[in-house]
Amino acid sequence: MPDIVEIIKEQHRQVDDLLSRAEKDDSDRAGLVREAARMLLPHSAAEEDFVYPAIRKKAAESGEEVRDGVVEHHQIEEMLTNLLDGSPDDPGYDGTLAAIIGELRHHVREEEEDLLPILTERLSDADREAMGRRFAEATTGELPGSGRSAGGDTRRELYERAKEQDIPGRSRMTKEELAQAVSEG
Repeated sequence: MPDIVEIIKEQHRQVDDLLSRAEKDDSDRAGLVREAARMLLPHSAAEEDFVYPAIRKKAAESGEEVRDGVVEHHQIEEMLTNLLDGSPDDPGYDGTLAAIIGELRHHVREEEEDLLPILTERLSDADREAMGRRFAEATTGELPGSGRSAGGDTRRELYERAKEQDIPGRSRMTKEELAQAVSEG
């Protein structure tokens, strides 16, 4: 099982990829933003719930950076909510999406350069792996170490199969809806 730092960095890359694709893809922009939100919201919540407190406990001097990280989470979430409540055709949608991407990249850079190294340096391998299992479960619903949910395929795998089958509305579907649509397709 990868450790917490690896999992967080991988999720950062996945969200960045989704938002970058949304910036370029007019055909499924709203769906890509929804998918990014499905990943980002539990990611931020888990960081605030137990990752940031662990960082603060291991390095009290990081307190201000941790507080800044929480504020940045909330700013990004607010902008993301505005996009989710609107339509890609709304005035300002593109600008808000660009602002989210810029703020998120700034946040990720600071987190990966300043906060995550604290976990690498001050937690044991076993502790980082245990935190990684907890984070994966909290953010993806996957069974630790398996890459799969209790229901079998991951949402990403189901989404890819739905894409291959050209199932309309796939980006807005839950994992369960994707599973049903793929099995019927």
